[in-house]
Amino acid sequence: MHSKSRTTALAQPLFRHAGQWLLATAVAVSAHATALADTFPDKPVRMVVPFSAGGTMDTFGRLVAGEMAKALGTSVVIENLTGAGGSIGSNNVARSAADGYSFCFCATGSTVILPLMDNKLPYKVPQDLLPVAHVLRIEQTIVVNADKGAASLAALVEQARTKPTGLLYGTPGIGTSNHLAGELFKQASGTNIEPLHYKGEAPALVDLLSGQIDFMIASVSFAEPHVKAGKMRVLALTGPNRLPNYPAIATIAESGFPGYEATTQVGLHVPKGTPRERIDKLNAALNQALQSKELRERMAANGVTPVGGTPEAYAQFLTQEYEKWGRVIKQAGIKLQ
Repeated sequence: MHSKSRTTALAQPLFRHAGQWLLATAVAVSAHATALADTFPDKPVRMVVPFSAGGTMDTFGRLVAGEMAKALGTSVVIENLTGAGGSIGSNNVARSAADGYSFCFCATGSTVILPLMDNKLPYKVPQDLLPVAHVLRIEQTIVVNADKGAASLAALVEQARTKPTGLLYGTPGIGTSNHLAGELFKQASGTNIEPLHYKGEAPALVDLLSGQIDFMIASVSFAEPHVKAGKMRVLALTGPNRLPNYPAIATIAESGFPGYEATTQVGLHVPKGTPRERIDKLNAALNQALQSKELRERMAANGVTPVGGTPEAYAQFLTQEYEKWGRVIKQAGIKLQ
């Protein structure tokens, strides 16, 4: 079986007809839970953020939680449960009571990438973590040393095709969205580029500025201050569209590689068995939260794009992500070390 078929076959047990998981949940709601649906939530709810306090994910998790609290009429308490690429926090939610009072602010790593790369993961998506809503995507950039780097994306590609040893790009770790964005670009451009993994974006920046690596794939929020300081130059965005706050920066897709798209995705998930009525209330609260002018302005300023939508739309999106990144991982031969 060719690789695309294998990847699709692998994806089907996890994501095929993901909406059926939501329907099954609704059918399974007990009469008692249905009777209580109108009172939900009648106490604070818990949002697990599987990332350290103070980082980009935590910052936007707290902003979203604050706006959701207004819509729900109760407090949304943040709990930072870090480690293992986000899987510790995600698994905590998967093993929580299925009552709608615990949900996860989960990113691509723990909902798509780790399920593809780690067969010992203690939870499955969407079986154990039902999709509630697609919250946002964090836009990324291809950046170079402002003094020594390529002048354009086309020049970078030409360097990668002609330099005998190829080019090195920095990532914040194996299997991160930055790493996979680079591998997707390598496959799309047919160039010789290889990753060099660091423990975060900051250490990679040191080597970019000293000329040890040729470029980085970094989040907009990380790159922006260094671009303003004249240390970095942005060559392209990895997302599907130009950003309102950065209209002059083209995407990779419109720079000669149609269809290219790679960003960090964040969504809300609840434990399996959570009543559909409660999923719908959380979904409605999230969609209302994303209409906040203050929240949208903060997102735009940090290269973050709000998404929203139905649980079914988010489930379908996860299916597509799973299939795409499954192909990339298989072709690149990426393995957790």
